[in-house]
Amino acid sequence: MLIVVNSIIERLNEDLEVVEMLRVLWMDDVREQVVVVNIDDHRNMSYPYFIRYEEIVREIQEKKSRLSELETDMRLLSPDEIYLNKYKENRDRRWNLIKDIAIQEPEIYISESRGKLIHEVYSLSGKSKKVIRDYLKKYWFYGKSINGLLDNYFDCGIPGEQRVYTQKPGPESTNRTMITESDVEIFKSAIRIFHIRRKMSIVKTHERMCETFYKRGFYRKYGVKVPIVDPDRSPTLRQFRYWYTKNYSAFDRYSNRRGKRRATMDARPMLGNASEKALCVGAVFEVDATRSDIILVSFDRTKILGKPTLYVVIDVFSRLIAGYHVSLAPESWFEAMVAIEHAATNKVENCARYGISIQEEDWPCRYLPQNLVGDRGELKSQLSERFVNLNVDVLNAPSYRGDLKPFVESNFRITNEMIRELLSGSTEARQLVRGDYNPARDSTWTIEEFNRFLIVYFLTYNKSALSRDFLPTKDMFSDQVELTPLKVWNWDKGKRLLHEKRRKELRYNLLPREEAKVTRFGVEFRGLTYTCSIGVEEGWFEGNGNGINGRTKIEITYDPRNCSSIFLKHKNDLLSLLLTGRSREFEGLHFDEVAKIMEYRDSQIKEQEKLEKQHRAELHAFADVLDITATEKTKEATKDKSFYSRNQNKREARGADSKVWGAIGAMSNVSSESVNTSEVQKSVEENIVKFPTTNEMRETNQPSISDIQALFSRKSQERRRRNETNE
Repeated sequence: MLIVVNSIIERLNEDLEVVEMLRVLWMDDVREQVVVVNIDDHRNMSYPYFIRYEEIVREIQEKKSRLSELETDMRLLSPDEIYLNKYKENRDRRWNLIKDIAIQEPEIYISESRGKLIHEVYSLSGKSKKVIRDYLKKYWFYGKSINGLLDNYFDCGIPGEQRVYTQKPGPESTNRTMITESDVEIFKSAIRIFHIRRKMSIVKTHERMCETFYKRGFYRKYGVKVPIVDPDRSPTLRQFRYWYTKNYSAFDRYSNRRGKRRATMDARPMLGNASEKALCVGAVFEVDATRSDIILVSFDRTKILGKPTLYVVIDVFSRLIAGYHVSLAPESWFEAMVAIEHAATNKVENCARYGISIQEEDWPCRYLPQNLVGDRGELKSQLSERFVNLNVDVLNAPSYRGDLKPFVESNFRITNEMIRELLSGSTEARQLVRGDYNPARDSTWTIEEFNRFLIVYFLTYNKSALSRDFLPTKDMFSDQVELTPLKVWNWDKGKRLLHEKRRKELRYNLLPREEAKVTRFGVEFRGLTYTCSIGVEEGWFEGNGNGINGRTKIEITYDPRNCSSIFLKHKNDLLSLLLTGRSREFEGLHFDEVAKIMEYRDSQIKEQEKLEKQHRAELHAFADVLDITATEKTKEATKDKSFYSRNQNKREARGADSKVWGAIGAMSNVSSESVNTSEVQKSVEENIVKFPTTNEMRETNQPSISDIQALFSRKSQERRRRNETNE
């Protein structure tokens, strides 16, 4: 594995136990000297020191050392927004104190020169030298991240235990013609009013100036007042043009005609080099988005979707495509972050998802840059503060200044030209007029197929010859480097400005965050519930939802494109929470789709609740009529009977009515008409054979069955007669 800045090296003993941990802070250009610092104990931080690169490599080869996959202290380096806002002012004050000397590498790592630099800061600020040294040590200990200068209160107190107070905690409560000076002023007003504001040409501006400022009266024509221009007083067009050319530079004249933004791009002097700030690989990445010149279709190919949005991340020094992302969603912070995450992760895994097998050396970029240049759209967000957690400086270009991102803009032009040459359904970036052929008729590509094309295209681009505008360095000439993006990247990638972050840390800082709630059903977020094994083991969901260390409101990280899981920063790890059984039906859906389903549910329930009132009104009306009718009939039938007599022989009466009700609902009932229960009951009662009671059985010792036999005989005769009639 490549040793770069922020690599962590574990030194081992004979039993392969870790005895020392070192962090790489700096490497020279020829990879001979490396500066490392011990990161074993944050309470006793030491100074960095030099070590030879070959020594580290030898120890790794001899299994005496190894490169660590240790997760950094995410709590301090990637704090939540509340903690960061609370202590950011102290962090920035400390950084402003040491930043001028911290970047003087390698002088700051040499004891003699470090003392002089610290003395300079002491002389200017008056801060104690010990304080300055402590700030530098913290900055180095935490991988040259300015968040390392935050106040570290994460290990303070006794989390999870109830503190016993003797007094109320917190702050105490208060409870309480020759051109004259005047002509020049007129010229300035005319330029401002007619040329700049109303965008008139110089000829038209001169005409309107004479009509407005050099008139001697009016006359009426066609019902309006017409100014009388005084030709003796008004300057000539030549005089006016000469004054304008003399007093306004070419840049100002272009700006007055086309606007300052266009002038800044098209008329400014171009004396520098667009890549002069990119001194090596990883110094500057550019990221931008554009609409690709192709019209896509849906996965089932029955719908036309329109143009996708393509995000590209490019290394300025080597021109290598470091990452990309294609999306059907509008441009946003999140979509740009997906492209940046792709630039900082292993390309072998990503390509394999689309059935394209590559080796790591085919696309070796999986690192973050020192600086990231974007426009004022996606990256001008308060969320861009999170890049500080990743040791990346964000440089936002002004609006509509594509010239400040020339390399990614140039790549868009080349990519769209290739798309129009090779792919059906491609279209030019122009407005169709009546009679033009609509290229959407030829659209055949799905977004997945387009994504596979882009992978192969970018692999090809990285191996293609660089533009003739590329200026190789003297070192490239000496080493006879092949001038392709991939070769230049591989030649220079060992420089000190590349750094690597673990995928979990990337996810935590690049994905959006929101608040979720811990309940007994799991972690509730946007109507779904999630769980994890650690949460079950630690009893987060017991009772009414104990929460995490007593907190039921927690901050989670999520990918809006798939609701199958969310992420939670817990201690020094980023946990993946999966859907519980009650929410598993939504697995694989976009959060927008889940929101639509929830919206459908709420609207349907609300609508059905309105209809339910009418349904219940029908029920109530029917029940009231039945109740009144039943009451009247019962009173009529029992007017000569006492309650006591009605309450006798309930078993026999219940059995008789059971037979009546059974006959009505029997599957063998052939009657399609409404059954009169009274008649059925009478028929059944006539055929009821009363069995002897217990007392009667005691008296006779043997029951008589002649009545039963007679009943069965009569039933059999009736059945034979019906059969003969049907035949």
